[in-house]
Amino acid sequence: MTRKPQPATVSASRIRSRSVLAALLFLPALFVVKVLVLTTDRGGRCFVDDIECAPFPVGAFGALLAALVVSFVVATAAPVRAGRVALAAQVALEAVAVLLVLAFP
Repeated sequence: MTRKPQPATVSASRIRSRSVLAALLFLPALFVVKVLVLTTDRGGRCFVDDIECAPFPVGAFGALLAALVVSFVVATAAPVRAGRVALAAQVALEAVAVLLVLAFP
């Protein structure tokens, strides 16, 4: 009797690969957004003169990064249903982190 591969296994590996891809693209996205922010007039003045710049919310960014790590681990290790939710949370948290970097020069 031969066994057929479970569709959940294919879906779980797809979720894992997408989660890893999103994690790998996160740092280049942060770098590109920071360069774009520094090319603006306000961003350049904040970088060179440090005048009229709001402080970067390091605590909020650290909490986002911690939540990103947790969602990445859950997306790569959890069953399919929880993996889908964790992948969606990971992508949403990455978007929020990139927007946070975009908002503060």
